[in-house]
Amino acid sequence: MYKNYKLLLFLGAAIIFLYLSVGKYEEFSLQKSISACTIAKSKLKKDLSPQEARIICEKEIKN
Repeated sequence: MYKNYKLLLFLGAAIIFLYLSVGKYEEFSLQKSISACTIAKSKLKKDLSPQEARIICEKEIKN
């Protein structure tokens, strides 16, 4: 019976840590995606400035 409590405690702690890490790394992943898109747009369209490409990518990725 005591082993079941340890397992439940471990699973509860794991779920809490995973929930907290999603919030932290979601923003990091979003910024990396926007940066990659900005670089690609800037290289494909030479007349597009990096700031304009970033604005376009932010709109595309957030939708």
